[in-house]
Amino acid sequence: MRIFPSDRCTVAALIALFMAITPSKAQNEKPKGLERLQSHVAELALSFPGTIGVYARNIETGAEVSYRADDKFPMASVYKIAIMVQVFREVDAGRLNLTDRIDLTEADRRLGSGLFMYMTPGLKPTLHDLLTMMIVVSDNTATDKLLGIVGPKNVNAMLTTLAIKDVRVDRPTSEIITDWLAYGDPAVRKLTLAQMLSDPSFFESFTRAQIEKSDKLFLDDPRDHASPRGISELLVKIFRNEAASEKSCHDMLEILKLQQYNDSIPRYLPSGTVVAHKTGEIGYTRNDAAIIYEGNQHIVLTIFGLRGSEDVPEIDLKQREGTIARSIYDYFQYVN
Repeated sequence: MRIFPSDRCTVAALIALFMAITPSKAQNEKPKGLERLQSHVAELALSFPGTIGVYARNIETGAEVSYRADDKFPMASVYKIAIMVQVFREVDAGRLNLTDRIDLTEADRRLGSGLFMYMTPGLKPTLHDLLTMMIVVSDNTATDKLLGIVGPKNVNAMLTTLAIKDVRVDRPTSEIITDWLAYGDPAVRKLTLAQMLSDPSFFESFTRAQIEKSDKLFLDDPRDHASPRGISELLVKIFRNEAASEKSCHDMLEILKLQQYNDSIPRYLPSGTVVAHKTGEIGYTRNDAAIIYEGNQHIVLTIFGLRGSEDVPEIDLKQREGTIARSIYDYFQYVN
């Protein structure tokens, strides 16, 4: 959602450990190696000045590693994955068409990430255009338009139908952002969205104390939260063509592969690695949920991260998430 712009831990020791084992021994010692990876991931998460939740699984073998995987975190824009699934299910049911043209008016403009808020009202993008913008540049205007079409209740009903636990979608991005800001300054609720849009610099008037208050109280709001395991299970459903039709699941993965924010999970992965993923940011939150493609193997990986305070630079959290992702990637690439 990107409103306020905000350990370099090496994996050399871990890589050296795996490289010292011959391929035949790696197969025999996989459980022990996985246990070492589990400990390493826990150490990387515990030593960060904040809170990190991790869930990873090799989709083909079922081998997994996790840390606080069932804790619930604010999803931020990662919740757009669930909205996308419901839109595609409506397409499968014949109630929507990807080529439908959707009017975007002045009233549809939203604060935060994306490009539509900077464009002249009157555009008529297709439904597929809105989906692409929602995922690839995390466009909040596109998100709220799509969520308005399918409805949060239907999104949550879909999650229940798919047996996805610990994931809930409650509000459009406009309400999420307003609620977050209002924790620091209740006067924000008196402002209309048009007033905020006319002077986006009003964010600069927030004091450090107000920002910290917003960030801390926002975490206690259970709405639009999820666990790393829950979001990972939804991604696996998409990958296995179980979330919607085979064509729709294929289309969703292709959109996720176009993601433009690649500074968390993909940060330290080898150049050219295909990652289908969605990021999310608001306040302390820096999240990423992905499927990593490595040959015939596919790793589902969700990392939800919270900085401990505004004193912790967001780059530190993203680097730590990238380090965790590379550790997991190296293990699964080598043993499989």
